[in-house]
Amino acid sequence: MIGDAPAAIAMALMIAVACALLVRPVLRRLPEPADAGGKPPYRDLASIRFLLSCGLLAGVAAAVSWLSLPHYTQPMWSVLAILGVLLAAIDVRTSWLPLRLTQVAWLAMAAAVVAAALLGGGVWVAVRAIAGATIAGAVYLLAWLISRGGFGFGDVRFAPLLGAAAAADSWTLLCLTLLLGTVVGGLVGLVRLAQRRREAFPYAPEMLIGAYAACIVTMIT
Repeated sequence: MIGDAPAAIAMALMIAVACALLVRPVLRRLPEPADAGGKPPYRDLASIRFLLSCGLLAGVAAAVSWLSLPHYTQPMWSVLAILGVLLAAIDVRTSWLPLRLTQVAWLAMAAAVVAAALLGGGVWVAVRAIAGATIAGAVYLLAWLISRGGFGFGDVRFAPLLGAAAAADSWTLLCLTLLLGTVVGGLVGLVRLAQRRREAFPYAPEMLIGAYAACIVTMIT
């Protein structure tokens, strides 16, 4: 293990609190898409249950990254644990990934790349992160084009966040993140087909689960 358990617990608690505190202010300020249809308003999601769920998931995510990845990558994975989890949770409830929040996550990830470089990753961690974001975005853009919009373009925008954080550690983690995200998404799709549910489903949660599953694989191997 790269991180020790007490530090992981402390980081998990900090990230959980930070995410929970952000939920309501963020949801209240998100603009609604013009073509939202029957989507529930973002501000209506801000229940205690939603807040606690986001905080808990963010804490678990932070603990996984802290125990499995180098410390210099933690600023980037903290962005995923907070904003990535919040985006995925919104996707679950609404089937939308808010563009404004995704753009904020991009900016936060860019700042985290700089922090990772200064914390010991060096210039090459920034190079890998930029390349990883580009590769992940290109892979999902290609999938979106091939599927002719079979899944939302918000997932294409979400992918660079995962690619940047994963590649900052290694190309192996990037490949595992993309692979396992696809596997989890495929399994969910098969379950839904077995239930005769053929409508589109939120895909960002599966992408995010794939990233943290990749961390666990690297930790146990």
